[in-house]
Amino acid sequence: MKRLLLSIVTLIIVQFASAQANTTMIDDAPYNYEDVEVRPEFPGGMNQFMDFIGKNFKMPDYEGYGGTIKVAFIIEIDGSVTNVKVVKDLGDGTGAEAKRVVSISPRWSSGEFRGKKVRVLYELPIKIASQG
Repeated sequence: MKRLLLSIVTLIIVQFASAQANTTMIDDAPYNYEDVEVRPEFPGGMNQFMDFIGKNFKMPDYEGYGGTIKVAFIIEIDGSVTNVKVVKDLGDGTGAEAKRVVSISPRWSSGEFRGKKVRVLYELPIKIASQG
């Protein structure tokens, strides 16, 4: 009888602990840029962000015909840029260079959802013109 009671209590504690862990992971998940009420913003706005990318992107020896690189990243609650990943790469180092440039971005203003600062997922397309 004591073993049965101990097993039930242990099961309840494990269920409670796993429920807490799931809630934390869901609350910590980033929101899509389009879904937040207050969108994160680069200092000076989007035109300044495009200028920042243009000034800092050093074109590698690219032999292709041009196209679009896509880089996804998270704007954290404090405005820092993390988890930079190349979603679409044109090759010849273009994706790595895009990742480098986005990684050195200054802090953004934070995004908000329902009055609370949240992490926001942003996907940036960078167009590369043909070199030849």
